[in-house]
Amino acid sequence: MSVPSGVWPREKPRPTESRGEEIVWEALRKGLPAGWYAWHSVRVRLGPGRETEGDFVVAVPDRGLLVLEVKGGRVEMRDGRFFQNNREMDPAPRAQALSFVHALIDRLHAQACGPPAFGVATCFPQTAFDAGPTQDDLAQLVLGEQDLPWMDRALPVLFERACPPPRAARGPWIERLHRLWCETWTPRLALGHRAALDAERRVRLDEQQIAVLDSLADNASLLVAGGAGTGKTLLAREAALRFAAEGKRVLLVCFTAALAHWVREQTRAAGLAVETVRGLAVELLKQAGIPPGDFEAPGFWEEVPLRAACEALPEVGKPFDAIVVDEAQDFSENDWMLVLELAGAGSLWAFYDPGQAFWPERRVPLERFSARFTLKRPYRCPPGVQALADLCIGRKADEAAVRDALADGTLRVVVCPSRSSVADRVALEIDKLLGEKLTPGDIAVLSVRGRTHEDSILRAGRLGRHALVPATDRGIDGAIVGDTFLRFKGLERPAVLITDLHLLADESRGVRLHIALTRALATARIVVAKEDVARFALLARFGAIDRAEPAA
Repeated sequence: MSVPSGVWPREKPRPTESRGEEIVWEALRKGLPAGWYAWHSVRVRLGPGRETEGDFVVAVPDRGLLVLEVKGGRVEMRDGRFFQNNREMDPAPRAQALSFVHALIDRLHAQACGPPAFGVATCFPQTAFDAGPTQDDLAQLVLGEQDLPWMDRALPVLFERACPPPRAARGPWIERLHRLWCETWTPRLALGHRAALDAERRVRLDEQQIAVLDSLADNASLLVAGGAGTGKTLLAREAALRFAAEGKRVLLVCFTAALAHWVREQTRAAGLAVETVRGLAVELLKQAGIPPGDFEAPGFWEEVPLRAACEALPEVGKPFDAIVVDEAQDFSENDWMLVLELAGAGSLWAFYDPGQAFWPERRVPLERFSARFTLKRPYRCPPGVQALADLCIGRKADEAAVRDALADGTLRVVVCPSRSSVADRVALEIDKLLGEKLTPGDIAVLSVRGRTHEDSILRAGRLGRHALVPATDRGIDGAIVGDTFLRFKGLERPAVLITDLHLLADESRGVRLHIALTRALATARIVVAKEDVARFALLARFGAIDRAEPAA
């Protein structure tokens, strides 16, 4: 840190009841010699409940520091005692400064630095005199009102009288002194710590969410809509647990294997099963003694739910009393055929987000649900990240929130010089996030195209020194996830890095970015090559973009 010379604070003195200190600050502001430093009101803590203060600390880099004790009002000496406005001084003028300067030097030494020399002097800014007091510890070491207009001359003389000959300085003592005085403090919390606090807040259901759950007894079939981060998966889990607590056989079904695995690990109760809709279809065929067929055959996964509904259910019956569906917008017509057959006239709850509907031809059978509810308050993403995600799919959003997030680093668009430098830059961003108290299990790198695509930076399974695991890996909790935005749907991480934008050519790229951005709990970073930025006008529109050099 390089500290500019001059008087600190710059605009006005620190709050003080002493008019004398205000006068001295103004005199220093006008007359401090060039290249000198002066700080008003420097405080040093001595221990629990004990501290000391110096009115002014004046410093010269190659000469040392001088503590200037200020006594305002009319000062005089009678019968060997000092009086200030006719009141006896206790302690005497130099006592506090002497105690302070030794505490300050000790603090600087503790930080492996120290000035070339140090001393103490006194200033009576509202008392003028031709000759100062002759008390030996004060003689020729007192400035009066008459000296203030000539500080540029008076201070160098005072310095030579108050300070011994200089020795070699130790360390960056000017910088350390400035830090002790504390010019600026902007409250900041490491991303890892911020994510932990946010996690505690998110687990508390608000009144709206509680109202949804409390309506369980009144609605056998309910469709709950909500944007990303409004708590749909949390509510789906809680609804399934409440059904199970009533002694019902419950199925919580979703679309992606990664989400099913995570929910299964987090949600355990007697009578509760958690499955993907197509994985369940395969299991039902097996239970009915029907060979599922060739998993690699074209159309297998599209057709297997219909086969299970038509061929398996007549054999195995309906094994569930209540069904809860998450990610309902992703279910195909055949997927819904199986779900509706399983549910029959029983309890059916579904949670969906139209904004995350990646396949436009897929639709939720609205006619099946007698009651509907909409969750309006998002919990997951920081406001700026959520706003950008909404803009990606054409929703109205607060653009000022996006700019604020770009300014404070919650959201970053990192532009690399070339496509070949993107992988190295993502690896560097991971290093930075780990330096922000995040763990590998807090980070996800999401491709908006495809993890196994020949040009995807995730294809090798690692970025720099960082190994990546797919979203379905059993060790996901402690590792950096590297996968597609689709396979990570329904999941979340404090930090999400979005990449492979150069592989996008279709009209769904807005939805892809929306889904990927809404996985972020604390920060989102989009890493893109310079040549591809023009294809994403929304990203370039806000202007606050990092221009990254190739990672070393």
